Amino acid sequence: MSSRRNILVAAGAVVGTGVLGGLGWRFTHPRKVLQEPDGQSRSLVLAWPSPEDDPVFIVAQERGFFSHYNLEITARPCITGHQAIDALSRGEVVGAAAAALSWLPRLHAGVPAKLVVGLSAGTFRLLVRKNIGITKIDSVVGKKIAVLNEDAADQRFFSVLLRRKGINPSEVLWQPVSEDRIDQALDGREVDGVVLHDPDGWQLLSENQSFLVELAGSTTGNYAQRVNKVFGLSNHFLSEDPKGALAVVLALRDACRWIEKHRDETAVLLSAHMPDMNDDDAKHMLAHEPAPVHLLGHWLRDQMAQYADELKLIDLLPNELDSGAFSRSICQNVLHV
Repeated sequence: MSSRRNILVAAGAVVGTGVLGGLGWRFTHPRKVLQEPDGQSRSLVLAWPSPEDDPVFIVAQERGFFSHYNLEITARPCITGHQAIDALSRGEVVGAAAAALSWLPRLHAGVPAKLVVGLSAGTFRLLVRKNIGITKIDSVVGKKIAVLNEDAADQRFFSVLLRRKGINPSEVLWQPVSEDRIDQALDGREVDGVVLHDPDGWQLLSENQSFLVELAGSTTGNYAQRVNKVFGLSNHFLSEDPKGALAVVLALRDACRWIEKHRDETAVLLSAHMPDMNDDDAKHMLAHEPAPVHLLGHWLRDQMAQYADELKLIDLLPNELDSGAFSRSICQNVLHV
């Protein structure tokens, strides 16, 4: 599985030009004054988990959405959303992408940033070995479930699902396993299952259908209609360069809109960066993932409030917290003055 993490931008990937599309948008508050980009050139560094397999980053880069707004973007690759948020906290980058389930506790703890745009739905998958008695999510109590990174969004998502079923997530034996040992741990029955997100989750399931089955996930039902990965900008950057913040958000917004209308072309762009996936594999994967979800304004705030309520269930936010007020305090709509 190590080939799935070949880093596209070791020292940083610089954006090229390309064909633009899907620039339309229905604004949330038409009576407010809309910000206009100033056309100035900017070189910015963004922290981005695994940019080599993230369709939003790839499309924004290769279809020219960053360059359309005169942005030269350098991606600082990392493995987890927590690492991306850490880089922003240290002032090493102006923005970071991470799962909402990772962002919210960190923002509550004081990370100096605001969430400005939701990028995509989640692809969390709980895969378990067949024929060992795990037939529903309640059955994972007492079972060994592998996690690639402790306290990752994958684990938090399934912890919320368990809590909703009245199950204490601590009753599951979460086992940290390195990515290059997942196959071995499953084959050797060291673990009973694993929580992953795509592309790793989809590839592992596709390659091991004889003994793995997907028990639960975020690719269907209500969670398939919710944003997962969210992009935030540092408070300093938002204050010092509001027009730069606008340019970044517009570029990401336009890339998301393009993906919504060009799924097959997105798959081709994605497969070009993944040596163990061809075009058909990528198209098949995207066909089994949620439709694109990208949010701004009050839609983003509403969903962050939902996540805040869920994080209370697993004791990652205080019960007395006003989720609505909290979401308003951590989100910013840079499109309006």
